[in-house]
Order: sequence, then structure tokens, then C-alpha cells
Amino acid sequence: MKQLSQEDLQSLSSTFSKLLKRRLGKGPENCNVMYRGSQLYVHMRNFMTPAEEVLVNTKKVNLAVLFRSSVIDTVVKEYIPEASRVIDHTFDLFYQDWNYQSNTGMLLLENGKGKNEKKIEDMFDDGLYKLIEEIGSYHHKSPSSIRIVKYTQNMCAIETKEVLSQLGRLVYEKNNMDILIRHEQETKKGYLKNKKLFERVFNRLIDDIFIMWDYENDRCYLIFLFMKENLIN
Repeated sequence: MKQLSQEDLQSLSSTFSKLLKRRLGKGPENCNVMYRGSQLYVHMRNFMTPAEEVLVNTKKVNLAVLFRSSVIDTVVKEYIPEASRVIDHTFDLFYQDWNYQSNTGMLLLENGKGKNEKKIEDMFDDGLYKLIEEIGSYHHKSPSSIRIVKYTQNMCAIETKEVLSQLGRLVYEKNNMDILIRHEQETKKGYLKNKKLFERVFNRLIDDIFIMWDYENDRCYLIFLFMKENLIN
């Protein structure tokens, strides 16, 4: 893996925006690519199509999610070869999450066999992990492990493992997408409801929260995007 320049990241951002516009009919107003270790993050703002707006406004979010996911599956398959070439690193897994109310989205591409090369020092006390465990106990199984995989002034990405309940795994195995999507939405509401508690732990104002599920490997990624301002106590 080579050291990426700002030009490399801008190129990856531009490529993804063009692919998204070709397949979805509309590209994002803003697309930001971040890379660390074996993970590539793509954050997008303002790209909802008129058809999706109708679905969301008529409370048919599940249909919007299924439509968007199908398009993104195709876009990512087209994007991976170019991302792999620029980064000199292959990707075999990807996850996605969309916040329709704020018209934002996040993609995470990773190499399932890769490892983050640099250890991230834990800058937080047990408060962050206790908060995740507490919220998780209401919406999914309390994770067996919690690990920060990326932390910058702009974002914090946290990997949690063994979060699926027995019922959740059964629903996934039965491929009941309506229930899975509804559960994901309710879980997101639980974290958003407690946003101020996370802001106190990070001492940062939170701009957005994304939750990505890896059902096959029983993992979940929590991604917090921060505003520029620190939290004023």
C-alpha cells in the first residue's frame, strides 16, 4: 500500500461521484474520501433523487433503502477496481448506511483479511464503551468487544463484535429485509436519541451518525462525524 496524496483522494472522490451520477441519475453535492489501514470511507451529502424523496415523504423508507442499496451494489463493483489500482490494495467487503433526513450517506470498503497497521491509542475512559454497551443492550446484544479503528479530528469509527441476538441472526438467515431494515432504523434512532451523551464523551459536537452492519461476520461499525467546533462545557 502506498501513501496517498490529496490528489489521489480527490481522484477517488471524483470517480465515485461520476459512477453514482451515471447509475442513480444524480451525483452527490459533496463527496469526501478517507483512507486508513485496510479501510476506505466515502462520505456523501445531498444526492437524493426525486423518486427517493417521494418514497421517504410517503413513509416508504424501506423501499427507498432497497432501491438505493441495489444501485450502490452496482456502483461499488465498478468502483473497486479503480480504488484498488490507486491505493494498491484490494477490497472484498463493503457496507453502507443512509440518513435520508439529513440527505447524507457513508460507504465503508475494506479488505476482510487486512489489519489496521497502526494501533490507535485509547483517548477515552470507559465512558464511551459503557455508553455503547448500554445503548446496545436496548437494541441489540451487548457487544463482546469494542475497538476504535479510526479517530481523527473529523470522525471516529468504532467496530463492535458479536452484536446479533439469536432472533437477529435468524431474521438475517431468513433474509427478511423488511424486518432487518426496520431494526436498523430503530437502532439508529436509539443512538441519535443519545447524541448529547456521546458529545460529552468526545467533547465534540456530532454532525452525523452512521451504523453499518456486517451480518455475515456478526459485526457492526459505528461512525461518528464531528463538527469543527468542540463542545463548550
